Amino acid sequence: MPLRIHFTSDDLARVTVAPYADMLWELALSLTVLQTPQAPAVFRPWRTTASGALAAPPVRAATRLLTTLVAAQGPFPDFLTPQRGPVRSGGFAAAVDQVRATPRAALRTDLPAVFQHRRPPTWVRELAAGEPRRLAAVADAARAYGEAVVLPHQRAIDAAVQADRSLRARDLLDGGVHRLLGGLPAPLRWKPPVLETAYPTDRDLHLAGRGLTLVPSYFCWGAPVTLIDPDLPPVLVYPAAPECADQGPARGRLAELLGQTRAEALLALRVPQSTSELAGRIGTSVASASRHTGVLRECGLIRSTRQANTVVHVVTRLGQRLLDGETCGGPHGGAGSPAAAGARVTGRSGP
Repeated sequence: MPLRIHFTSDDLARVTVAPYADMLWELALSLTVLQTPQAPAVFRPWRTTASGALAAPPVRAATRLLTTLVAAQGPFPDFLTPQRGPVRSGGFAAAVDQVRATPRAALRTDLPAVFQHRRPPTWVRELAAGEPRRLAAVADAARAYGEAVVLPHQRAIDAAVQADRSLRARDLLDGGVHRLLGGLPAPLRWKPPVLETAYPTDRDLHLAGRGLTLVPSYFCWGAPVTLIDPDLPPVLVYPAAPECADQGPARGRLAELLGQTRAEALLALRVPQSTSELAGRIGTSVASASRHTGVLRECGLIRSTRQANTVVHVVTRLGQRLLDGETCGGPHGGAGSPAAAGARVTGRSGP
């Protein structure tokens, strides 16, 4: 069965890509991965780590509560995911506070739709009625599970989402919004003016001039996901591009060529960021990050631009060719390989 998202010309002008990983979406979708043995092999390292955290009784209890709301298949409540876009200021705790502040009207709308084909336990019926202690228990469970199971994996999540965002930005710059929508991963299909995908139910979503926020997700797999309520700001959560979904630490020939930290810096700079942002991303000091960006800039692999009091760095076309060969399935000596890119970098980077 398909989901059909209908665009007008106004909607095409209002397509955006979420600026960073949305940890509430990641939390909800990680619960489906946890309950699905046939989930892709890329999640095995996370599942192994998660199993250790889940051994703690408080985390196990929190997970049991959350999986009542988020089953392996089928809809889960909109209130567990952001209603106004990703929350960055205040971090994960602020995102959970949004869940804690869910209006009663949203609970009454969400939960009957989720439990349409299964019988809710008593505590869920009390939650749907707006019982404050039940909502507080859900928020507390989300925080306990998220901090123990999801947040330790945030670096890989951020890397996957930022890599996908970089691909979408390149498509937009090279071919406009039609190329961006046409380049989204299967099972998404762009048949102007409709974006279509496999979905659990046959559904039409008319954007009606509101635009669409695309949300690449580390834990999303298989079919993309959208909100139950068609009146909420439209979002489409889809799997981050699989060929770039789990970079981990920079390894192999790229690290041998540039040095470990400098290779990680180049990977990170697929998305523009300041020196201090880069330092936080690669786990080094600002002074060290500045030295690495200086070397990469001298070699033509990144460019640096001053914006007010901040210097912002981003990979160049030459740097991207180098990365294409290393990280996204390029051949070991073809046009996308480090040798073909013509980089002239020697030595190893410092800490």
